Amino acid sequence: MVFEQLFRAQWVYKKQHAFILALFYSVLGIVSARLIFPSNTGLMSIAFTSILLIPSLAELLRIETDEELEPGPFSFRRLWNDHSDIFQVYVFLFLGIFVAYSAAMLLMPQLRAEQLFGAQLQAAGIRGQAVFTGKMLSLLLNNALVFIVAFVLSLVYGAGAVLFLTWNASVWGIVFSFFIRRAAVASGEDPVVAFWRELVPFLPHMVTEGAAYIGAAIVGGIVSKAVLREDVGSERFNRVLKDALVFLVIGLVLVMIAGFVELKWYAGR
Repeated sequence: MVFEQLFRAQWVYKKQHAFILALFYSVLGIVSARLIFPSNTGLMSIAFTSILLIPSLAELLRIETDEELEPGPFSFRRLWNDHSDIFQVYVFLFLGIFVAYSAAMLLMPQLRAEQLFGAQLQAAGIRGQAVFTGKMLSLLLNNALVFIVAFVLSLVYGAGAVLFLTWNASVWGIVFSFFIRRAAVASGEDPVVAFWRELVPFLPHMVTEGAAYIGAAIVGGIVSKAVLREDVGSERFNRVLKDALVFLVIGLVLVMIAGFVELKWYAGR
């Protein structure tokens, strides 16, 4: 792929580069889907964006697995040092996708944007101007299920699980901008100004929940690579599993916290 040669994995390891890459690929994915699949732009843009991202992420997971399999005793500091680089890369990729879809929702004519990204709006329970929010238990169970699915997909497909993360980032970008635009129209405020003002209160929810899903995807990908490269039951393989379990427990705690923050944010809309 042409872009794979232009954007090497080591270049993507820099956080600001990861953000730029995701932003660029998302815009390219949206434009490509709009031109080729105008009646299904919302879903097909996810596919195009993910296809562009997979080669870089597959190489990053390979590098991360090499570092993970280096010997050493378990500690939370070592766990963070082993994975902090790729974790931050995924976070900035997520933010780049989020900003791209938010901008598309804000800058397009409202009715046209809602038609193009109807799949994302429906996934959040939005139909036209109606919003349906579930009860606390239902929301927490749904978030936990999404977390588990992120891990399983990453375990099975490796870097291919970026499709799932791209989908979630696009839903958050579209839904967030939908609320902001609706409020701005009612108050007569510029939607872009309202977006940046409301982004800070929204970040606690997005950061906690997004971090959990990203952690699940990274760990699943690393375990997937380890299964292919290491003997099951070996010392190095067991170390990967131990790290994965710790990450999964931390991720589930973050998912629960994010559920409470999410309900509070929706209640204020």
